Amino acid sequence: MTTAFRVGVFAVGAILATFVVWYVLNNVSLRKGSYPFAVHFRNVVGLQPGSEVQLAGVDIGIIDSINILPQDQTAEVVCSIQNDYTLYHGSVFTVAQTLTGAQSTLTIIPPPNLATAQPWPKKRLPYGQQPEGTTPTTIADLVSEGQARLNDLDKTLALVNQELPGIVKNFNGVAVHTNNLIVHADRNFNLLGQQLNGTMGGVNAIVAQLNGLLTTNGQNVSAMTTEMKELISSSGPKVVALIDNLDATSTNLNKTMVSVESLATDPSLKANLVGTTENLKESSEKLKQIATDIQSVTGDPKVQAQMRNTIQNLDDTIAKANDILGTFSTAQGAGAPTPGQIQPAPVGSVPPGGPAPPPQHAQAAGFHMGHVAFNPGELVTGNVRLNWQSLHSGPYSDVELNVLPHFPTHFSLGANGLGSQNTTYNVLVDQRGSPNLQYSFGVLYSNLGARAVWSGLGPLGIDARLYNSAWPRLDLYGDLRLTQRLMFFYGERSVIGPASTRVLLGGVQLGQ
Repeated sequence: MTTAFRVGVFAVGAILATFVVWYVLNNVSLRKGSYPFAVHFRNVVGLQPGSEVQLAGVDIGIIDSINILPQDQTAEVVCSIQNDYTLYHGSVFTVAQTLTGAQSTLTIIPPPNLATAQPWPKKRLPYGQQPEGTTPTTIADLVSEGQARLNDLDKTLALVNQELPGIVKNFNGVAVHTNNLIVHADRNFNLLGQQLNGTMGGVNAIVAQLNGLLTTNGQNVSAMTTEMKELISSSGPKVVALIDNLDATSTNLNKTMVSVESLATDPSLKANLVGTTENLKESSEKLKQIATDIQSVTGDPKVQAQMRNTIQNLDDTIAKANDILGTFSTAQGAGAPTPGQIQPAPVGSVPPGGPAPPPQHAQAAGFHMGHVAFNPGELVTGNVRLNWQSLHSGPYSDVELNVLPHFPTHFSLGANGLGSQNTTYNVLVDQRGSPNLQYSFGVLYSNLGARAVWSGLGPLGIDARLYNSAWPRLDLYGDLRLTQRLMFFYGERSVIGPASTRVLLGGVQLGQ
Protein backbone atom coordinates (compact mmCIF):
# COMPACT_ATOMS: atom_id res chain seq x y z
CA MET A 1 0.00 0.00 0.00
CA THR A 2 1.50 3.25 -1.09
CA THR A 3 1.66 6.40 0.94
CA ALA A 4 -0.62 8.26 -1.45
CA PHE A 5 -3.34 5.67 -1.03
CA ARG A 6 -3.16 5.93 2.71
CA VAL A 7 -3.41 9.71 2.60
CA GLY A 8 -6.48 9.45 0.34
CA VAL A 9 -8.24 6.97 2.68
CA PHE A 10 -7.52 9.23 5.67
CA ALA A 11 -8.90 12.30 3.89
CA VAL A 12 -12.12 10.51 2.93
CA GLY A 13 -12.59 9.28 6.49
CA ALA A 14 -12.03 12.77 7.90
CA ILE A 15 -14.66 14.18 5.54
CA LEU A 16 -17.17 11.49 6.57
CA ALA A 17 -16.48 12.12 10.24
CA THR A 18 -16.94 15.84 9.79
CA PHE A 19 -20.29 15.23 8.07
CA VAL A 20 -21.52 12.96 10.86
CA VAL A 21 -20.56 15.50 13.50
CA TRP A 22 -22.30 18.26 11.60
CA TYR A 23 -25.39 16.05 11.09
CA VAL A 24 -25.59 15.21 14.79
CA LEU A 25 -24.88 18.71 16.06
CA ASN A 26 -27.50 20.35 13.83
CA ASN A 27 -30.18 17.69 14.43
CA VAL A 28 -30.76 17.35 10.75
CA SER A 29 -33.03 14.35 11.40
CA LEU A 30 -35.26 16.47 13.67
CA ARG A 31 -35.43 19.38 11.22
CA LYS A 32 -36.29 17.10 8.34
CA GLY A 33 -40.10 16.98 7.83
CA SER A 34 -40.84 19.79 10.36
CA TYR A 35 -42.53 23.20 10.34
CA PRO A 36 -41.42 26.47 11.99
CA PHE A 37 -43.29 27.77 15.07
CA ALA A 38 -42.60 30.95 17.10
CA VAL A 39 -43.34 31.61 20.81
CA HIS A 40 -43.11 35.05 22.46
CA PHE A 41 -41.35 35.25 25.85
CA ARG A 42 -40.64 38.10 28.25
CA ASN A 43 -37.62 36.21 29.55
CA VAL A 44 -36.20 32.93 28.22
CA VAL A 45 -34.11 32.31 31.41
CA GLY A 46 -31.13 30.50 29.80
CA LEU A 47 -32.97 28.90 26.89
CA GLN A 48 -30.54 28.44 23.97
CA PRO A 49 -30.71 27.44 20.28
CA GLY A 50 -30.52 23.68 19.97
CA SER A 51 -32.55 23.12 23.16
CA GLU A 52 -35.22 20.48 23.00
CA VAL A 53 -38.93 21.16 22.64
CA GLN A 54 -41.08 18.70 24.65
CA LEU A 55 -44.83 18.06 24.56
CA ALA A 56 -46.00 16.26 27.69
CA GLY A 57 -42.36 15.18 28.26
CA VAL A 58 -41.85 13.84 24.68
CA ASP A 59 -39.32 15.47 22.30
CA ILE A 60 -41.23 16.90 19.35
CA GLY A 61 -38.81 19.50 18.03
CA ILE A 62 -35.78 21.72 18.53
CA ILE A 63 -35.13 25.43 19.00
CA ASP A 64 -33.66 26.99 15.86
CA SER A 65 -33.07 30.52 17.06
CA ILE A 66 -33.83 33.07 19.78
CA ASN A 67 -34.30 36.62 18.51
CA ILE A 68 -34.63 39.93 20.38
CA LEU A 69 -37.64 41.87 19.12
CA PRO A 70 -36.91 45.58 18.58
CA GLN A 71 -40.43 46.67 19.45
CA ASP A 72 -40.21 45.92 23.20
CA GLN A 73 -36.90 44.06 23.54
CA THR A 74 -38.58 40.75 24.36
CA ALA A 75 -37.54 37.34 23.02
CA GLU A 76 -38.95 35.41 20.09
CA VAL A 77 -38.17 31.68 20.24
CA VAL A 78 -38.33 30.00 16.80
CA CYS A 79 -38.77 26.22 16.93
CA SER A 80 -38.91 23.39 14.44
CA ILE A 81 -41.86 21.14 15.25
CA GLN A 82 -42.32 17.74 13.62
CA ASN A 83 -45.24 17.56 11.21
CA ASP A 84 -46.80 14.66 13.18
CA TYR A 85 -47.60 16.99 16.12
CA THR A 86 -50.19 19.78 16.23
CA LEU A 87 -50.19 22.54 18.85
CA TYR A 88 -53.51 23.94 20.17
CA HIS A 89 -54.76 27.21 21.62
CA GLY A 90 -54.79 27.07 25.42
CA SER A 91 -51.46 25.20 25.61
CA VAL A 92 -48.98 26.43 28.21
CA PHE A 93 -45.46 27.24 26.90
CA THR A 94 -42.87 27.45 29.67
CA VAL A 95 -39.10 27.18 30.20
CA ALA A 96 -38.09 24.23 32.38
CA GLN A 97 -34.82 24.66 34.28
CA THR A 98 -32.83 22.13 36.27
CA LEU A 99 -31.10 22.80 39.59
CA THR A 100 -27.84 21.39 38.17
CA GLY A 101 -27.62 24.18 35.61
CA ALA A 102 -28.01 21.90 32.59
CA GLN A 103 -29.52 23.15 29.34
CA SER A 104 -33.09 24.44 29.68
CA THR A 105 -36.02 22.93 27.78
CA LEU A 106 -39.10 24.48 26.16
CA THR A 107 -42.02 22.51 27.67
CA ILE A 108 -45.51 22.52 26.18
CA ILE A 109 -48.52 21.48 28.32
CA PRO A 110 -51.62 20.75 26.19
CA PRO A 111 -55.01 22.29 27.11
CA PRO A 112 -57.33 20.35 29.50
CA ASN A 113 -60.10 19.86 26.89
CA LEU A 114 -58.29 18.95 23.69
CA ALA A 115 -61.46 17.98 21.79
CA THR A 116 -62.81 21.56 21.75
CA ALA A 117 -59.46 23.38 21.42
CA GLN A 118 -58.54 25.23 18.20
CA PRO A 119 -55.19 24.23 16.55
CA TRP A 120 -52.39 26.71 15.91
CA PRO A 121 -51.38 27.14 12.26
CA LYS A 122 -48.32 25.08 11.30
CA LYS A 123 -46.23 28.12 10.44
CA ARG A 124 -44.32 30.98 12.00
CA LEU A 125 -46.84 33.68 12.94
CA PRO A 126 -45.91 37.41 12.98
CA TYR A 127 -45.39 39.39 16.20
CA GLY A 128 -48.65 40.00 18.03
CA GLN A 129 -50.22 36.74 16.88
CA GLN A 130 -47.72 34.40 18.55
CA PRO A 131 -48.61 32.44 21.72
CA GLU A 132 -47.25 33.86 24.97
CA GLY A 133 -44.80 31.78 26.98
CA THR A 134 -44.41 31.82 30.73
CA THR A 135 -41.20 31.90 32.70
CA PRO A 136 -40.94 29.82 35.89
CA THR A 137 -39.73 31.28 39.12
CA THR A 138 -35.94 31.37 39.28
CA ILE A 139 -33.70 30.72 42.23
CA ALA A 140 -32.84 34.40 42.25
CA ASP A 141 -36.52 35.26 42.56
CA LEU A 142 -36.86 32.80 45.44
CA VAL A 143 -33.82 34.24 47.17
CA SER A 144 -35.11 37.78 46.74
CA GLU A 145 -38.54 36.86 48.09
CA GLY A 146 -36.97 34.93 50.97
CA GLN A 147 -34.80 37.93 51.82
CA ALA A 148 -37.89 40.13 52.05
CA ARG A 149 -39.56 37.58 54.31
CA LEU A 150 -36.42 37.38 56.49
CA ASN A 151 -36.46 41.16 56.88
CA ASP A 152 -40.10 40.99 57.99
CA LEU A 153 -39.20 38.17 60.41
CA ASP A 154 -36.39 40.28 61.89
CA LYS A 155 -38.82 43.10 62.52
CA THR A 156 -41.29 40.71 64.13
CA LEU A 157 -38.60 39.19 66.38
CA ALA A 158 -37.47 42.66 67.43
CA LEU A 159 -41.05 43.58 68.35
CA VAL A 160 -41.46 40.29 70.25
CA ASN A 161 -38.25 40.90 72.17
CA GLN A 162 -39.47 44.38 73.03
CA GLU A 163 -42.91 43.24 74.26
CA LEU A 164 -41.87 39.92 75.80
CA PRO A 165 -40.93 41.27 79.28
CA GLY A 166 -44.37 42.92 79.63
CA ILE A 167 -46.09 39.79 78.40
CA VAL A 168 -44.16 37.67 80.92
CA LYS A 169 -45.03 40.10 83.72
CA ASN A 170 -48.73 40.05 82.84
CA PHE A 171 -48.68 36.26 82.56
CA ASN A 172 -47.12 35.99 86.03
CA GLY A 173 -49.87 38.25 87.44
CA VAL A 174 -52.58 36.21 85.76
CA ALA A 175 -50.99 32.99 87.01
CA VAL A 176 -50.94 34.33 90.61
CA HIS A 177 -54.60 35.40 90.43
CA THR A 178 -55.56 32.10 88.84
CA ASN A 179 -53.77 30.18 91.59
CA ASN A 180 -55.57 32.22 94.28
CA LEU A 181 -58.89 31.68 92.50
CA ILE A 182 -58.32 27.93 92.34
CA VAL A 183 -57.40 27.82 96.05
CA HIS A 184 -60.50 29.83 97.07
CA ALA A 185 -62.72 27.83 94.72
CA ASP A 186 -61.46 24.57 96.21
CA ARG A 187 -62.15 25.90 99.71
CA ASN A 188 -65.64 27.09 98.70
CA PHE A 189 -66.40 23.74 97.07
CA ASN A 190 -65.39 21.97 100.29
CA LEU A 191 -67.69 24.22 102.34
CA LEU A 192 -70.48 23.74 99.82
CA GLY A 193 -70.01 19.98 99.93
CA GLN A 194 -70.23 20.01 103.73
CA GLN A 195 -73.40 22.12 103.61
CA LEU A 196 -74.92 19.85 100.98
CA ASN A 197 -74.09 16.81 103.11
CA GLY A 198 -75.82 18.43 106.08
CA THR A 199 -78.82 19.42 103.93
CA MET A 200 -79.11 15.91 102.47
CA GLY A 201 -78.98 14.49 105.98
CA GLY A 202 -81.91 16.75 106.96
CA VAL A 203 -83.79 15.83 103.79
CA ASN A 204 -83.22 12.13 104.46
CA ALA A 205 -84.59 12.59 107.97
CA ILE A 206 -87.67 14.45 106.63
CA VAL A 207 -88.21 11.76 104.00
CA ALA A 208 -87.96 9.06 106.67
CA GLN A 209 -90.52 10.92 108.82
CA LEU A 210 -92.77 11.40 105.78
CA ASN A 211 -92.55 7.70 104.94
CA GLY A 212 -93.49 6.84 108.50
CA LEU A 213 -96.36 9.34 108.42
CA LEU A 214 -97.62 7.97 105.10
CA THR A 215 -97.41 4.42 106.44
CA THR A 216 -99.36 5.39 109.57
CA ASN A 217 -101.96 7.34 107.57
CA GLY A 218 -102.33 4.44 105.14
CA GLN A 219 -102.99 2.08 108.02
CA ASN A 220 -105.47 4.53 109.55
CA VAL A 221 -107.28 5.01 106.25
CA SER A 222 -107.42 1.26 105.70
CA ALA A 223 -108.82 0.77 109.20
CA MET A 224 -111.35 3.57 108.70
CA THR A 225 -112.37 2.13 105.32
CA THR A 226 -112.86 -1.30 106.88
CA GLU A 227 -114.96 0.18 109.69
CA MET A 228 -117.07 2.17 107.22
CA LYS A 229 -117.69 -0.96 105.13
CA GLU A 230 -118.72 -2.82 108.27
CA LEU A 231 -120.99 0.08 109.22
CA ILE A 232 -122.63 0.07 105.81
CA SER A 233 -123.06 -3.72 105.92
CA SER A 234 -124.53 -3.62 109.40
CA SER A 235 -126.86 -0.76 108.47
CA GLY A 236 -128.50 -2.77 105.67
CA PRO A 237 -131.27 -4.33 107.86
CA LYS A 238 -131.92 -0.95 109.48
CA VAL A 239 -132.43 0.64 106.06
CA VAL A 240 -134.90 -2.13 105.12
CA ALA A 241 -136.75 -1.62 108.41
CA LEU A 242 -136.83 2.14 107.80
CA ILE A 243 -138.33 1.52 104.35
CA ASP A 244 -141.01 -0.75 105.87
CA ASN A 245 -141.83 1.93 108.45
CA LEU A 246 -142.04 4.57 105.73
CA ASP A 247 -144.36 2.34 103.71
CA ALA A 248 -146.63 1.81 106.71
CA THR A 249 -146.53 5.50 107.56
CA SER A 250 -147.49 6.47 103.99
CA THR A 251 -150.40 4.01 104.07
CA ASN A 252 -151.63 5.46 107.39
CA LEU A 253 -151.29 8.97 106.04
CA ASN A 254 -153.37 8.00 103.01
CA LYS A 255 -156.12 6.64 105.29
CA THR A 256 -155.90 9.76 107.41
CA MET A 257 -156.38 11.96 104.36
CA VAL A 258 -159.53 9.99 103.46
CA SER A 259 -160.88 10.65 106.93
CA VAL A 260 -159.91 14.29 106.80
CA GLU A 261 -161.63 14.63 103.43
CA SER A 262 -164.86 13.22 104.90
CA LEU A 263 -164.74 15.83 107.66
CA ALA A 264 -163.96 18.68 105.30
CA THR A 265 -167.66 19.75 105.11
CA ASP A 266 -167.79 20.50 108.85
CA PRO A 267 -167.65 24.34 109.16
CA SER A 268 -166.44 24.22 112.75
CA LEU A 269 -163.36 22.21 111.80
CA LYS A 270 -162.51 24.23 108.70
CA ALA A 271 -159.86 26.44 110.31
CA ASN A 272 -158.14 23.57 112.12
CA LEU A 273 -158.25 21.34 109.05
CA VAL A 274 -156.43 23.93 107.01
CA GLY A 275 -153.43 23.93 109.37
CA THR A 276 -153.55 20.17 109.81
CA THR A 277 -153.74 19.57 106.07
CA GLU A 278 -150.79 21.87 105.45
CA ASN A 279 -148.71 20.00 108.03
CA LEU A 280 -149.69 16.69 106.50
CA LYS A 281 -148.77 17.95 103.05
CA GLU A 282 -145.34 19.08 104.23
CA SER A 283 -144.76 15.78 106.02
CA SER A 284 -145.80 13.80 102.96
CA GLU A 285 -143.47 15.80 100.71
CA LYS A 286 -140.53 15.22 103.08
CA LEU A 287 -141.32 11.53 103.34
CA LYS A 288 -141.44 11.33 99.54
CA GLN A 289 -138.02 13.03 99.31
CA ILE A 290 -136.55 10.63 101.90
CA ALA A 291 -138.03 7.62 100.12
CA THR A 292 -136.75 8.84 96.77
CA ASP A 293 -133.23 9.34 98.19
CA ILE A 294 -133.23 5.89 99.74
CA GLN A 295 -134.58 4.36 96.55
CA SER A 296 -131.75 5.93 94.54
CA VAL A 297 -129.04 4.35 96.72
CA THR A 298 -130.34 0.77 96.89
CA GLY A 299 -130.35 -1.80 94.13
CA ASP A 300 -132.54 -4.48 95.78
CA PRO A 301 -135.56 -5.16 93.47
CA LYS A 302 -137.79 -5.97 96.43
CA VAL A 303 -136.86 -2.73 98.17
CA GLN A 304 -137.35 -0.86 94.90
CA ALA A 305 -140.89 -2.26 94.62
CA GLN A 306 -141.67 -1.24 98.21
CA MET A 307 -140.32 2.23 97.57
CA ARG A 308 -142.40 2.64 94.44
CA ASN A 309 -145.52 1.78 96.49
CA THR A 310 -144.45 4.19 99.20
CA ILE A 311 -143.85 7.02 96.73
CA GLN A 312 -147.21 6.31 95.03
CA ASN A 313 -149.01 6.50 98.38
CA LEU A 314 -147.20 9.74 99.21
CA ASP A 315 -148.16 11.16 95.81
CA ASP A 316 -151.80 10.30 96.50
CA THR A 317 -151.56 11.90 99.93
CA ILE A 318 -150.04 15.11 98.53
CA ALA A 319 -152.70 15.27 95.82
CA LYS A 320 -155.49 14.93 98.35
CA ALA A 321 -153.86 17.56 100.54
CA ASN A 322 -153.72 19.90 97.57
CA ASP A 323 -157.42 19.27 96.90
CA ILE A 324 -158.33 20.06 100.50
CA LEU A 325 -156.13 23.16 100.54
CA GLY A 326 -157.77 24.24 97.29
CA THR A 327 -161.20 23.88 98.92
CA PHE A 328 -160.20 25.88 102.00
CA SER A 329 -157.80 28.27 100.22
CA THR A 330 -157.81 31.83 101.48
CA ALA A 331 -156.84 32.99 98.00
CA GLN A 332 -160.51 33.54 97.11
CA GLY A 333 -161.29 37.21 96.97
CA ALA A 334 -157.62 38.24 96.80
CA GLY A 335 -156.82 36.51 100.06
CA ALA A 336 -159.71 37.95 102.13
CA PRO A 337 -162.38 35.66 103.64
CA THR A 338 -165.90 35.96 102.28
CA PRO A 339 -168.77 36.98 104.56
CA GLY A 340 -169.70 34.13 106.80
CA GLN A 341 -166.48 32.24 106.10
CA ILE A 342 -164.41 31.23 109.07
CA GLN A 343 -160.87 32.65 109.04
CA PRO A 344 -158.41 29.71 109.20
CA ALA A 345 -156.15 29.75 112.19
CA PRO A 346 -152.50 30.40 111.36
CA VAL A 347 -150.10 27.56 111.67
CA GLY A 348 -148.64 27.44 115.14
CA SER A 349 -151.60 29.13 116.90
CA VAL A 350 -154.34 27.54 119.02
CA PRO A 351 -157.86 28.36 117.75
CA PRO A 352 -160.55 28.76 120.37
CA GLY A 353 -162.16 25.48 121.16
CA GLY A 354 -159.90 23.63 118.75
CA PRO A 355 -157.14 21.12 119.35
CA ALA A 356 -153.61 22.40 119.82
CA PRO A 357 -151.60 22.29 116.59
CA PRO A 358 -148.41 20.27 116.44
CA PRO A 359 -145.31 22.14 117.62
CA GLN A 360 -143.36 23.93 114.85
CA HIS A 361 -139.57 23.86 114.46
CA ALA A 362 -137.14 26.01 112.55
CA GLN A 363 -136.31 23.17 110.17
CA ALA A 364 -138.96 22.92 107.44
CA ALA A 365 -137.94 19.36 106.69
CA GLY A 366 -139.12 18.06 110.13
CA PHE A 367 -142.38 16.29 110.80
CA HIS A 368 -144.01 14.99 114.00
CA MET A 369 -144.97 11.55 115.20
CA GLY A 370 -146.90 11.97 118.46
CA HIS A 371 -144.98 14.39 120.66
CA VAL A 372 -141.55 13.43 119.23
CA ALA A 373 -140.02 15.70 116.53
CA PHE A 374 -138.16 13.74 113.84
CA ASN A 375 -136.04 15.57 111.23
CA PRO A 376 -134.21 13.18 108.81
CA GLY A 377 -132.40 16.08 107.13
CA GLU A 378 -130.43 16.67 110.35
CA LEU A 379 -129.06 13.11 110.30
CA VAL A 380 -128.47 11.93 106.73
CA THR A 381 -128.85 13.59 103.33
CA GLY A 382 -127.98 12.21 99.93
CA ASN A 383 -127.46 13.17 96.33
CA VAL A 384 -127.05 11.42 92.98
CA ARG A 385 -124.85 12.77 90.17
CA LEU A 386 -125.52 11.65 86.59
CA ASN A 387 -122.36 12.08 84.49
CA TRP A 388 -122.20 12.26 80.68
CA GLN A 389 -118.93 12.17 78.72
CA SER A 390 -120.70 12.79 75.38
CA LEU A 391 -124.19 12.96 73.92
CA HIS A 392 -123.72 9.53 72.33
CA SER A 393 -122.74 7.68 75.54
CA GLY A 394 -124.99 6.72 78.41
CA PRO A 395 -124.61 8.26 81.88
CA TYR A 396 -123.00 6.66 84.88
CA SER A 397 -123.95 7.54 88.45
CA ASP A 398 -122.18 8.81 91.56
CA VAL A 399 -124.01 8.36 94.91
CA GLU A 400 -123.11 10.24 98.11
CA LEU A 401 -124.55 10.12 101.66
CA ASN A 402 -123.80 12.94 104.15
CA VAL A 403 -123.94 11.97 107.83
CA LEU A 404 -124.90 14.85 110.20
CA PRO A 405 -124.65 17.41 107.40
CA HIS A 406 -125.67 20.42 109.55
CA PHE A 407 -122.74 20.02 111.93
CA PRO A 408 -119.54 22.00 111.18
CA THR A 409 -117.63 18.71 110.98
CA HIS A 410 -119.40 15.74 109.42
CA PHE A 411 -118.78 12.70 107.25
CA SER A 412 -119.68 11.66 103.73
CA LEU A 413 -119.70 8.24 102.09
CA GLY A 414 -119.97 7.67 98.36
CA ALA A 415 -119.48 5.44 95.36
CA ASN A 416 -118.36 6.68 91.94
CA GLY A 417 -119.01 5.18 88.51
CA LEU A 418 -121.95 2.95 89.37
CA GLY A 419 -122.84 0.97 86.28
CA SER A 420 -119.25 0.89 85.00
CA GLN A 421 -116.37 -1.54 85.52
CA ASN A 422 -114.22 0.97 87.43
CA THR A 423 -116.28 1.75 90.52
CA THR A 424 -114.39 3.76 93.19
CA TYR A 425 -115.36 4.86 96.71
CA ASN A 426 -115.20 8.02 98.88
CA VAL A 427 -114.80 8.24 102.66
CA LEU A 428 -114.32 11.92 103.57
CA VAL A 429 -114.25 14.10 106.68
CA ASP A 430 -115.99 17.38 105.76
CA GLN A 431 -115.30 20.73 107.44
CA ARG A 432 -117.36 23.84 106.82
CA GLY A 433 -114.88 26.74 106.77
CA SER A 434 -117.50 29.44 106.04
CA PRO A 435 -121.10 29.59 104.79
CA ASN A 436 -119.76 29.51 101.21
CA LEU A 437 -116.77 27.17 101.62
CA GLN A 438 -116.52 23.49 102.55
CA TYR A 439 -113.34 21.39 102.33
CA SER A 440 -112.89 17.65 102.85
CA PHE A 441 -110.04 15.18 103.44
CA GLY A 442 -109.80 11.40 103.31
CA VAL A 443 -110.34 8.77 100.62
CA LEU A 444 -111.43 10.20 97.26
CA TYR A 445 -111.82 7.93 94.19
CA SER A 446 -110.25 5.10 96.32
CA ASN A 447 -107.09 7.25 96.79
CA LEU A 448 -105.87 9.75 99.35
CA GLY A 449 -107.34 13.08 98.37
CA ALA A 450 -108.95 16.40 99.25
CA ARG A 451 -111.96 18.34 98.00
CA ALA A 452 -113.06 21.99 98.20
CA VAL A 453 -116.51 23.34 97.26
CA TRP A 454 -117.06 27.11 97.02
CA SER A 455 -120.43 28.75 96.31
CA GLY A 456 -119.85 32.48 96.73
CA LEU A 457 -121.45 33.71 93.47
CA GLY A 458 -125.14 33.11 94.11
CA PRO A 459 -126.21 30.03 92.12
CA LEU A 460 -122.69 29.59 90.70
CA GLY A 461 -120.00 27.53 92.41
CA ILE A 462 -116.70 25.73 91.96
CA ASP A 463 -115.92 22.11 92.87
CA ALA A 464 -112.19 21.14 92.97
CA ARG A 465 -110.95 17.60 93.75
CA LEU A 466 -107.27 16.63 94.23
CA TYR A 467 -106.36 12.94 94.64
CA ASN A 468 -103.83 10.13 93.91
CA SER A 469 -100.60 10.96 95.79
CA ALA A 470 -98.47 8.82 93.44
CA TRP A 471 -99.69 10.55 90.24
CA PRO A 472 -101.54 13.71 91.40
CA ARG A 473 -104.72 14.52 89.49
CA LEU A 474 -107.05 17.52 89.76
CA ASP A 475 -110.74 17.52 88.76
CA LEU A 476 -112.36 20.94 88.31
CA TYR A 477 -116.12 21.56 87.85
CA GLY A 478 -118.35 24.60 87.59
CA ASP A 479 -121.75 24.31 89.34
CA LEU A 480 -125.08 25.99 88.55
CA ARG A 481 -127.70 25.37 91.26
CA LEU A 482 -131.27 25.97 90.05
CA THR A 483 -133.12 24.77 93.16
CA GLN A 484 -132.16 23.29 96.49
CA ARG A 485 -132.31 19.76 95.05
CA LEU A 486 -131.32 20.38 91.39
CA MET A 487 -127.90 21.45 90.13
CA PHE A 488 -126.10 21.27 86.78
CA PHE A 489 -122.31 20.91 86.56
CA TYR A 490 -119.68 20.87 83.82
CA GLY A 491 -115.90 20.46 84.00
CA GLU A 492 -112.87 18.35 83.21
CA ARG A 493 -111.38 15.36 84.96
CA SER A 494 -107.62 15.10 85.40
CA VAL A 495 -106.84 18.74 84.57
CA ILE A 496 -103.46 18.00 86.16
CA GLY A 497 -102.33 14.56 85.05
CA PRO A 498 -101.61 12.48 81.92
CA ALA A 499 -103.25 13.81 78.76
CA SER A 500 -104.75 10.37 78.08
CA THR A 501 -106.86 10.60 81.28
CA ARG A 502 -108.39 14.03 80.59
CA VAL A 503 -112.14 13.80 80.05
CA LEU A 504 -114.77 16.55 79.72
CA LEU A 505 -117.79 15.75 81.88
CA GLY A 506 -121.21 17.32 82.35
CA GLY A 507 -124.33 16.31 84.12
CA VAL A 508 -126.95 16.95 86.72
CA GLN A 509 -127.01 16.45 90.49
CA LEU A 510 -130.25 15.55 92.27
CA GLY A 511 -130.51 15.96 96.01
CA GLN A 512 -129.00 18.21 98.65
